[in-house]
Amino acid sequence: MPVTLSEAVDDLLGRQIQDSGRLNTLAQYCIEAFERAGLPGVRGGKAAEVGIRGLGRQKDWDLAYVLAGKPRLLVSLKSILRNLKGVVPNRLDDLMGEAANVQQLSPELVIGYVVIVDEKENSVRRASGETWIDHFEANLRRIAIRRAPLWNQGLIEGVWLVRIDTRSPPGQRLIDTTAIDAAGVNFFKALIDELYLREPTLKR
Repeated sequence: MPVTLSEAVDDLLGRQIQDSGRLNTLAQYCIEAFERAGLPGVRGGKAAEVGIRGLGRQKDWDLAYVLAGKPRLLVSLKSILRNLKGVVPNRLDDLMGEAANVQQLSPELVIGYVVIVDEKENSVRRASGETWIDHFEANLRRIAIRRAPLWNQGLIEGVWLVRIDTRSPPGQRLIDTTAIDAAGVNFFKALIDELYLREPTLKR
């Protein structure tokens, strides 16, 4: 049976924070979503993370599409379930640094970012009056604009922010399932479309 996003969220929340495989079910969900969208062969999960060489260092990426021994598409999976206002400012910097590291050697790479955030931890920022999740999502969208001819290092091709509420019971933790599903479809399609533009021979 295909993995659902709700199952991936419940699996994540059922694991210890120190569990290195806590995003494995989310990785499997994304692999199946890529396949449904027309791109089979994406690898992921803890046992199948792919070490990608960058200019500064090699990093294991959660999901990778590799063709002829060369990575063509990468996705980073993250979750923020506590201390939102303490973690959010650093996550954006980390993401841009990780993207730039691999883009310097492989500028043609397509990069996506999926992050699960807990609405329970949300609060209003004094500086702007917006919530921390809204602020984070807006900043992510500002860097998810990497399209020709804008090839700036540190930008990426797509983001998908999944809002959950850990106060809700299992199976009911996704907030606005319809909107989340639609955003997910757009996310996977955008990455694949951009991959096809850079690798036309892959298009079926």
